[in-house]
Amino acid sequence: MKFIVTGGCGYIGSRIVESLLDNGHEVIILDDFSSNFNVDDKKCEIEKCDITNLDELMQIEISDVDQLLHLAAQSSGPNSFIHPQLDVQINILGTLNIIKWCQELKIRKIIFASSFVVYGDHPETEMLTEDNACNPKSVYGLSKLYCENLLKIYGEAYKIDWNVLRMFNVYGPGQDLTRTDQGMVSIFMNLILQSNHFEVQGSLNRFRDFIHIDDVVEGWKLCVEKGKPNTIYNLGSGHKTLLSSLITNLLEILDKKDQVTYQESSQTPGDILGCYADISKITRDLGFSPKFELYKGLKDMSDYVLSTQEN
Repeated sequence: MKFIVTGGCGYIGSRIVESLLDNGHEVIILDDFSSNFNVDDKKCEIEKCDITNLDELMQIEISDVDQLLHLAAQSSGPNSFIHPQLDVQINILGTLNIIKWCQELKIRKIIFASSFVVYGDHPETEMLTEDNACNPKSVYGLSKLYCENLLKIYGEAYKIDWNVLRMFNVYGPGQDLTRTDQGMVSIFMNLILQSNHFEVQGSLNRFRDFIHIDDVVEGWKLCVEKGKPNTIYNLGSGHKTLLSSLITNLLEILDKKDQVTYQESSQTPGDILGCYADISKITRDLGFSPKFELYKGLKDMSDYVLSTQEN
């Protein structure tokens, strides 16, 4: 099969591209090169492109594409409060342009990278299904929900099938530890490695659903192969982890329990208390089954980080 992957040079996108190539598919990447993840350009075609520019998109001539996987985005919740125009331009306008471009190229399926942040806070329940109400608390979350609705409206109008994957907190080897605006696991791993004391923005009783990058890639692979048309899926581990437990595990794995202290500080704007994924739908429809429990996944990530630091 032939795929276009927007944001294919980003962390998640590059790993999905690798998986597609390993399975014998043809891949074309659209990216603005704002990320620093390496993709072998000898194995696939890479087009530098600004998806906010519809004229630029329309000049790219590609034929016989089976599916488009749309991951290009401004992906930081905190940054969306500082530069909200980027969420409007890149996420919303960019997605609208991609849908129009798919119509022009007669691409009949789009898989969209959404996020659990579309749900917002749900004090009445911790485990969320795809049917829970969406009340995002950040501009980033609002932009992702808007894009989901664009797909629903234009998908029906243009006869394009779609799937939405609402990814929970992704982590794993290769994640950029220098970014302080996204990636909860990488943020705390970096703080533990770089300092003897750090502040935790928000309550230690917050909780999240952490999913290893390999499980994320498997979820995308299954959605490519089996995704039911016009369906939203949660993509998480299905397990609740307190932030205090995450930090305790990281301190133990990095052998820093007696060397690093931490304390709570003010909350990040737009942050939520917590939620975790009900993955029964993606399990039933696609046969998804996460392979990494948290401690194993954190150890896998830390082994990678420490090995690269030694080199």
